[in-house]
Amino acid sequence: MCTFHILLLSAMLKIISYNVKGLNAPVKRHSLAADVLRLKPDVVCLQETHFKRLAHPPLGIRNFSTQYHATGPTKARGVSILIRSDVVYQLHRKISDPQGRYLILVCSLNHKTYTLVNVYSPNTEQLSFISGVLHRVSLVATGVLLICGDLNYSTDPSRDVRSPKIPIPTKRSIRQGQKLRDLFSSHGLYDVWRLWHPGDSEFTFHSRVHNTYSRLDYFLLQSSSLSQVLKCEILDITWSDHAPIFLTIGEGGERGVGKAMWRFNDSILSDPGALAEIEQTLAEYFTLNTTPGVTPETLWQAHKAVLRGVCIKWASRLNQARQADKLLILSQIHVAAQANSSDPTPAHLKILLEAQARLSDWNYKALLYSQRRLKARYYAFRDRPGRLLARYLRPMVAATRISHLVLDSGRKTVYKPLEIGNALAAYYGDLYNLQSDPHPSSFCEARVDRYLSDLHLPSLTPTQRDGLSSPFTELEIATTIKSLPSHKSPGPDGFTDIYYKNFSAQLTPHLLSLFTSAAETGRFPEEMLRTTIVPLPKPGKSPTLCPNFRPISLLNVDVKIYAKILANRVAELLPKLICSDQVGFIRGRQGPHNTKKLIDLIQVIQTHRLPSVLLALDAEKAFDRVDWMFLRKVLLKFGFPVSVLQSIFALYASSTQFSIRNGTRQGCPLSPLLYALVIEPLAQRIRQDDGVAGIMVGPTVYKIGLFADDILLTLAEPTDSLPRLSELLTEYSAVSFHKINLPKSQALTINVPGNVRESLKQHFQFEWREDYLQYLGVKISKSPDQLFDLNYKPFLSHIKQLLFKWKRTSLSWMGRMAAIKMSLLPKLLYYFRTIPIRLPKSYLDEVQSLLNHYVWNGKRPRVPTRLLNLPIRRGGLAMPNIHLYHRAAVLASLAEYFHSPRPPQWTAIEQSFAKQYLITTVIWLTRRQRPPLPDILPLTRWYLHVWDMSRTLLLNTTSLSLATPLEVLTHWIADFDSARWTSRGIGHLHQLISGGKMLTFEMLQQRYRLTEAWRLSYYQIASVIRRPGVSFQPTLPQAPLSPFASFVVQPSTK
Repeated sequence: MCTFHILLLSAMLKIISYNVKGLNAPVKRHSLAADVLRLKPDVVCLQETHFKRLAHPPLGIRNFSTQYHATGPTKARGVSILIRSDVVYQLHRKISDPQGRYLILVCSLNHKTYTLVNVYSPNTEQLSFISGVLHRVSLVATGVLLICGDLNYSTDPSRDVRSPKIPIPTKRSIRQGQKLRDLFSSHGLYDVWRLWHPGDSEFTFHSRVHNTYSRLDYFLLQSSSLSQVLKCEILDITWSDHAPIFLTIGEGGERGVGKAMWRFNDSILSDPGALAEIEQTLAEYFTLNTTPGVTPETLWQAHKAVLRGVCIKWASRLNQARQADKLLILSQIHVAAQANSSDPTPAHLKILLEAQARLSDWNYKALLYSQRRLKARYYAFRDRPGRLLARYLRPMVAATRISHLVLDSGRKTVYKPLEIGNALAAYYGDLYNLQSDPHPSSFCEARVDRYLSDLHLPSLTPTQRDGLSSPFTELEIATTIKSLPSHKSPGPDGFTDIYYKNFSAQLTPHLLSLFTSAAETGRFPEEMLRTTIVPLPKPGKSPTLCPNFRPISLLNVDVKIYAKILANRVAELLPKLICSDQVGFIRGRQGPHNTKKLIDLIQVIQTHRLPSVLLALDAEKAFDRVDWMFLRKVLLKFGFPVSVLQSIFALYASSTQFSIRNGTRQGCPLSPLLYALVIEPLAQRIRQDDGVAGIMVGPTVYKIGLFADDILLTLAEPTDSLPRLSELLTEYSAVSFHKINLPKSQALTINVPGNVRESLKQHFQFEWREDYLQYLGVKISKSPDQLFDLNYKPFLSHIKQLLFKWKRTSLSWMGRMAAIKMSLLPKLLYYFRTIPIRLPKSYLDEVQSLLNHYVWNGKRPRVPTRLLNLPIRRGGLAMPNIHLYHRAAVLASLAEYFHSPRPPQWTAIEQSFAKQYLITTVIWLTRRQRPPLPDILPLTRWYLHVWDMSRTLLLNTTSLSLATPLEVLTHWIADFDSARWTSRGIGHLHQLISGGKMLTFEMLQQRYRLTEAWRLSYYQIASVIRRPGVSFQPTLPQAPLSPFASFVVQPSTK
C-alpha cells in the first residue's frame, strides 16, 4: 500500500513581530529559537537584530531556513524576516534599507500574494521616517499589504502609555499620536490590535529604568484584509524589553501540507521509568492477548496502538518535566507584569525584575547545557571519521520542497501541495500498474511460458530448495534485528529500528508467529504493507517533472526485517543462479570486475582490429516496471519452491490506495536481488543467441556485462548484431514490461567504417558517442591510452576543488587527516580499483603533495610524513600514502585470480593470453625465472610489474615462499605431476617444511599415507628446495604465514 500524506488544514498564517534588542549574545539567539519553537509561527519579523552589514550569521532556528536581513554599517538597528519551511513560498521582489531600518518583501505565501513590510523606526522624527517608508511601499505593494514592527511612537498616549512620573500625557504627544493615526488613515491602514481590543490597555515596551509602559509595536492592515484577521494579541515581555505581538490571518479555503507522521521518540529510552513501563506494557499485553482466538496479525498490529499511546504519554511527560520550571517562571512574569502595568510601583517592579532575572538565568543555563553537549560532541567526534564530520564537510543541500509540477507536456502547471500530491499519486499509480497502460503489448502467461522455455537457466537443487523454504527461526529474526542499520527513517507506523533493537527479546517470539503466518497465507495486514513514497529529485534533472524523481519507499521496520530474512536466504544462492557477468548486488562480485573486463576487451578489439560497438543501455524506471506475474514465472524457472514464492509475494499484496501490479520497492532489502533474477532471462537470451555476435577470447564469447539495471554490451559485427539485439529487447519488453530508453542509451563504435557508422545512426536512435561512454561513474574510452586523460586528470581537479572548499572549515590537523580518509580516499580508491592502469609517478606525487599541504594548512609540517604514514599500532596515524594505496589496489586486482570457486570473468580473458602458463603460478617465480610472456595484455603486465616490486614485502622472503603451490615446480622438474600430490591434500610447500627443513619421506608417508611410488617425486622436490639460495626461516610446524600467503592458501576464508 503506497500513500502520499496530504493533510488538509484550515489555511491560517501566523505572524510574529518581535523587537529582540540585539542578537549578538548566544543566549539571546537561544532564547529566540526557544520562543519560536514554542509559538510555532509561519513568519517571524525581528527588529533591532544589531548585526553589522556582511557579518550577519544565519539564525539557526529549526525549520526556518528561508531568511532575509537588512543590516546597517554598525551594530545597531537591523531587521529580519524568517519564513517557515512548510510554507509554500516564492519571492517576487525584495527591498532592503541600507541603514537596516526596514525590509520589504513582495512574495507569495501559500499561493497568495503578500507585501510584507518589517519596520524599525528611529526614536526621533518618526513621522517623517514612517511617511517615507509608506511612500516607498505604495510604489511596490501587491496583494495583501501587511506592515509590522517597532514604530517607536504611540498612536494614543492616553491609553497606550503608562508612566508613574507623567500620569497624564502632554498635549504635544497627543497631537503627534493624532498625526500618526491620520498618516495611517491616508494610506488606508488600520491598527489591528486596537481594532480587536478597543477598550483594553496592554503594552509592548517596558522601560526598566523609568518603570514606564507603552505600546510601540504594531500590525497594520488595509480595510480589505481586516475580515481575514482571526486573532491579534500581545504576549508577555520576558528576555527582551519588548513583547512579541502575534497575528493570525485566515487565508480562506484550505491548504495541503505534508502530514507529520508519528515517530517513536528514541530519547525516552534514556529514562528508566519509561523503559520499565514499556517493558511491563509489552509483557502484560502479550500475556493477556495471546489467545487462540486472536490471530498473530491482529495481535501484532494492536500492540503498536498500545505502545504508541505509552510512548506519546512518556514523551509528553518528559517534555513537560523539562519545561516545568520555565512555564512556572513565565506564569510568574505574566502575573507580575499585570500588577506592575496596572500599578507601577517600586515593589511591583522589583517582583517583575526578579521574575525576569530568573527567566534569564534559566535560559542561560539551558544555553550552557546545550553548548556543553555540543562542544563535547564536537570535541569527541568532529576530528574523527563519522557521521558528524561527514555532515560538517558536506555542502549545504538545496531545498527538497517541490514548488510546482509541470503536467501534460507543459500545458498545465500545478502549485498547490494537494494538487502536487495528487499528480505524483496519479503518476506512480500508472507506473505501478502497467497492465492498464495501452502502450505495452498484450500480456499473457502463455507468452511468458514460451519465452522462458527456450532459455537455459540453472535451477535450485533439492537441498537448496529445502534450505530456502525452511521455517523461520527466532535466532534468524534476532540476528536480523541486530544487523539493522541505525538512524534510518521508519515507515508509516513510526516504530524505528531502535525500538526493535531495545525490545528484541520480547518482540522476537511474536514476530516469528507473524512471519510464519504471513508465509503460510501469502498476505500481511494492509496496515503493515503501507509504504510512504518519498520522491527524491534526481541530480542534474529538473524537479518539475514527475519522471525526474526517484521514488524511495519507507517500509515499516517489521516488514523490512521479514524482507531482510528472505534476502539473506536468496543472497546465498544467487552466485549459483546468476551468471558471473552480473556483478550488481551479488555476493563476492563488484562493479570493478566489469570495468576491468571492458578495458581488456577493448584492448582485444584494438589489437585484432575488430569492428565492434559498445552499447550502454538505459532502462527506464527499471525497478518500478518489474511485472509481478513475470517475476513469479522467472522464480519458478529458477526452481524456487511455491512456498517461497508465497512468502515473497506476501510483501506485494494488493493495495487499497492505488492498484499495484508491478515494481519492486526501492528501499526494500529484497528488491535488488529480485531484480537480478528478473533481468537474468534477458541476459541469457542474448548470451545464447548466435545472431548477436560478441567478442571471442579463447573458447568464450563475451557479449554482456551487468550491474543491476546498468547493461553494457560488447558486440562484434554491428550491422547484424544490432538488429537482432533490437528484436531480443522487444521480445523481453513484451513479456516483462522492461523498457529501454533509446535516446539515453550510449553507443560507441570501434574500428567501424564511417559509412557503416552513419547507416547505424540512421537506423538506431541511440546517443552515439565519439570518444567514450559513461559506465559506473567512469569514462571508458575506445583507446585504453585515453583512460588517464578522461578520468584521472579531471579527478585531480576535483581533489583541488574539494580541498579548497574544506579549507574554510575549522578542523584541527588531525581532523583534516580524518576528512581525507573518510571522504576523499574512498573516491580515489574507487578509481584505482575500477581503472587499475599505470599512473605517472608525477601524478601520484602531486596528489600526495595536495593532501599533505591540506593537512598542515599550507604551513611547515610539524611531524615527519614517514611517521604519519605508519600504522597506528606502530606509533603513526595511518596518513594515506597514495603510492602504496595505488600499489595495493593493483595487487587487490591480482589477488582476484585466487577467488574460489569462480574468479571474475576478466581474469579468464587475461589468462587466455598467457597461453599454457597460469598467472597464479608464474607470480611465484622471480622475474628472471619467469618464462617470456610476449602476448599478455597490458593490464596483466602491469599487475606482474607491481607484484615484482612488492613480492618481498608480501611474502617476507626473497626466495621460495612457503605458500608456493606445487604446480610451480613444473618449471624446474620435467614431467612433474603436481595433481598427484594435490590428491593427497598437499598443495603448497609449507606442508612439506617444518623448522626450516624439509620433512623426511617417512614422516610424509605416515602423515599423508604415501607409498614407495612417491619417493622419486619426493626427491625431485627436495632437489629444488635444497638448491643454493633457497632457504626457509626456522618456524614452528603450525607457524602463521604472511597475510598474503595465508590468503593464497585459503582464499575463500579471506
